[in-house]
Amino acid sequence: MSVRKAAGVSVAALAAATLALTAGCGAGGDEPAKAKERDNGGRPTASSPAAQDKEPPPGEDGRERKPKKPKGETTPVVPRASLTPATGSFTKKEKKYLVGRVPEGLEPAAVLEAGRTACARLRTTAKASRKDAISALKAGEIDNAEPAVEHLCPEFEPLLKAAGKK
Repeated sequence: MSVRKAAGVSVAALAAATLALTAGCGAGGDEPAKAKERDNGGRPTASSPAAQDKEPPPGEDGRERKPKKPKGETTPVVPRASLTPATGSFTKKEKKYLVGRVPEGLEPAAVLEAGRTACARLRTTAKASRKDAISALKAGEIDNAEPAVEHLCPEFEPLLKAAGKK
């Protein structure tokens, strides 16, 4: 093979390699980014052009943040007389827990379940380690713990006191 032919082959190989490497850089080069978006549930990735044109994701984990309410504005709650489950009835203890906690449009049983979950988490944590349960209460890691202990699981009141929450 002549030197001239070898040089021509090398230039052609170099051009092909360059095209392959830069294929995503020019017009229509956001195709790989669009593929990532499709794989990411339609949400733009941080490096995609769509993400650079839009605002950053609402939260670190991608979930939407609740809008902040102006000070003094409260969410209307379901009145005591309207606190009824879809089936059966609430005990007096459960109804006391629900009063003032059920926003309009939310099922009272869901709010009650959140309280029961707080009691269950406290029970499980305290069973493993009283110290860990107190630490979790101090750090606010168990949602609805204070009202749940007050109304649904008063046996954990000493833990609440030890955490300085009562």
